[in-house]
Amino acid sequence: MKGGDTIVINIRALILVLSLTLATQVIALFVQYRVNKEYKGMGHWLTGSILMSLGFAFMTLIKAKHLYLIARIGNPLLILGYIFFYVGIKEYLGKKLNKWIPVSIFIVFNFFYYYNMYVNNSISTRSFFISVTIAIVSFMIVYELLLEKDILTSGTRSFNALVFFVYGCHYMVSAFLTFMSPPADSYSSQGLLFITPFVISILISNLWTFGLISMVNQRLNIDNQLEKEKFQSIFNTNLSAQFITKLSDGYIVDINEGFSLLSGYPKGEITGTFIQETKIWHDLEDRQILIKELNNKGICENMEFVFQRKDKSQFAGMISSRIIKINSEDHVISVIRDITERKQFEEALIESEEKYRSILNASPDDITITDLEGRILIISPAAKEMFGYELDFDNFIGMKLLDFIIPEDVERAKFNIVKMYEGSKQRPNEYRGVRQDKSIFDIEVNSGFVYNANAIPIRMVFIIRDITERKLIDLKIQELVKQLEIERNTANLNSITDSLTGLANRRHLDEILKTEFFRLTCSKSKLSLIMLDIDYFKKFNDNYGHLEGDKCLKIIATTLKTVIGRAPDIVARYGGEEFIAVLPDTDENGAKILGERIRKSVEELAIPHIASDISECVTVSVGIATVYPAELTSTEQALKLVDEALYSAKQEGRNRCVIAII
Repeated sequence: MKGGDTIVINIRALILVLSLTLATQVIALFVQYRVNKEYKGMGHWLTGSILMSLGFAFMTLIKAKHLYLIARIGNPLLILGYIFFYVGIKEYLGKKLNKWIPVSIFIVFNFFYYYNMYVNNSISTRSFFISVTIAIVSFMIVYELLLEKDILTSGTRSFNALVFFVYGCHYMVSAFLTFMSPPADSYSSQGLLFITPFVISILISNLWTFGLISMVNQRLNIDNQLEKEKFQSIFNTNLSAQFITKLSDGYIVDINEGFSLLSGYPKGEITGTFIQETKIWHDLEDRQILIKELNNKGICENMEFVFQRKDKSQFAGMISSRIIKINSEDHVISVIRDITERKQFEEALIESEEKYRSILNASPDDITITDLEGRILIISPAAKEMFGYELDFDNFIGMKLLDFIIPEDVERAKFNIVKMYEGSKQRPNEYRGVRQDKSIFDIEVNSGFVYNANAIPIRMVFIIRDITERKLIDLKIQELVKQLEIERNTANLNSITDSLTGLANRRHLDEILKTEFFRLTCSKSKLSLIMLDIDYFKKFNDNYGHLEGDKCLKIIATTLKTVIGRAPDIVARYGGEEFIAVLPDTDENGAKILGERIRKSVEELAIPHIASDISECVTVSVGIATVYPAELTSTEQALKLVDEALYSAKQEGRNRCVIAII
């Protein structure tokens, strides 16, 4: 082979070795990532190693005819992998990342790299930008590692910073030499300037992989030590009695101060012995029960046994234990609480509960005692009949009281219990209960707490009463009250309303006039009255009959209510076929317009009236009067004026409006 060919073969072999080296590092980082994936940044390191390995592997395809284009993305992948290392370092150190910095570096690099590949086609310039970019990212990594202030990890961080600093310096020198050297026609023509970075990369990549793994392991050791110290601190300062033993033989590894106080054994005397020798367990068979439970579940909670102190005195204890690993061996950490007083209290409570039962049996209401979670402990026999259960049903104990009310009332019941905890005065609460057959009925519940000697709530008591009949009676009373209200309103309405037309009657008219006179006298405002009379109404009745006459009156009354629609105005039936409208704050012109509108509206009804002397349909004569109540002495004066105006309208030929002259 020629010398140039030999160099190419060596370069390709070198790239292959480097890609295989990086692949090995990928495996190492992958293992670390799987074990310590809770540490942020390790995923980016693994991604960076994969990208760099692929980048170098693609470079070996430079001479492959059909894979040449893949080889051209080798260097961008290399740079991208290195950028992922930088991002991983930032995340690992818990620093905020400005994503535009690495993105901008990658975009700028790709622009100059592919520009000098497809436009300028300069190998030397491409090599220059590769070296400068790697150097910049290396120094950025160095900066982040040295900027971290954590003293505990300073050793491994300094080592990694040195590795990346040397790597960055190497590529800065490489960039300088490339810049100063004549332009290269091919990679092989660069000689050592091209080969050296690959050799350095093999060495440095091994160093940074070792350094990163060391940094993670150091942090892991520090975290483990902190957790151990934290555990030891909690263990020693916890007031509860705690001790750690080997699962296999009961060897006592450690006890805390709480255990010494409870058992009477000093730490130095009991540590290093076997639990069987201390007689802590009054009956060793109890320990075997605990161990069996641990072997089955890995944990046991709130198991009650009798224990023994150093002075041979016994106490009732509640023990909770779990299996933990210490140096790859199963150990048991246990917590014991002295429940002697609680047991004594429970025994006293059982005695008192017997007394309660005699009261419960005699009560016609359901008296239920529950724990603080609402589970039934004691319930009176009355509950069976109230909730529709057979007399021999005996499974109330353990059921939840809230299950006996409809779901829609449960949240309100919970809220009332919370208010009871807060000390609010409790009044009887009403809910809808559910019987066994799913039928619903009304109940009233009074509730309260049962307290221990320390005034701490330990039970809840509920007195439940079936109020279905009472609710029915209340409902009937409400219906009766509602009916009386309707009748009263009807009576009030009838007392002020004309029964035929539905308009205000003469009595109500007089009251309205007096009220408006007083108000308008004070405000010195005007009052207009419109009085109308159906023309020849007697002849209408004689000709068509009184039923048609009544119908005519109703139609005209409806028309008046439609035409006179303003809220303050009122229309009343004044006499047999006479109507009157009271128009507060209305001047003479407004009253005249309204009066004429009334006359036309009646005429347009076209109610036949063949007996009329002036028209073939029903018409009305209208009198109008506008006064200042402040200038009058009584309402009768105003009524007299409008009556005179109506009389004039009749005298002048009927079916017309006449305004009173004051």
